[in-house]
Amino acid sequence: TVFFLFSFLLLNAQDFKATNPLPIAPSLSGNFGELRANHFHAGIDLKTAGKEGLEVTSIDTGYVSRIKISSYGYGKVIYIDHPSGYTTVYAHLSSLSDSIGRYTKRIQYEQESFEIDVYPGKNDLPVSKGQLIALSGNSGGSGGPHLHFEVRETKTEVPRNPLLYGFPLSDTKY
Repeated sequence: TVFFLFSFLLLNAQDFKATNPLPIAPSLSGNFGELRANHFHAGIDLKTAGKEGLEVTSIDTGYVSRIKISSYGYGKVIYIDHPSGYTTVYAHLSSLSDSIGRYTKRIQYEQESFEIDVYPGKNDLPVSKGQLIALSGNSGGSGGPHLHFEVRETKTEVPRNPLLYGFPLSDTKY
């Protein structure tokens, strides 16, 4: 039984591929696991050519499982749970797509707060692979325009290096 469970999890992991969520060739401004002032960096930072407003798309089908709007940390951030057992995180966004934005604004008015942290249900905000979810930005504790991108195991929330999941970027450092 353990063998079959392990095989199932391994097959799902192999089915997951971390693609580029931006419309430009990927270039890093921050690496996975870098030591920061008070934490290890849990994702990769993708350059946005020094500007805000690039289209950010979901790298796979799934649903928006969390939206957090904050004046610090990740700023405007979207979490998407995928059927493969992984969650992708898109942070420091400038704005959200129409449907995600309307959902978020409704919650902000209901809670009478700009800063929110909500967990939509599986059927609230489904997304398909390649669907526009937001525009890149510089919100929260960002030092300049970029997209912070993470891959996490959904059940444990343990961050994983996107470069180990086929992310289309060559590693030129050994």
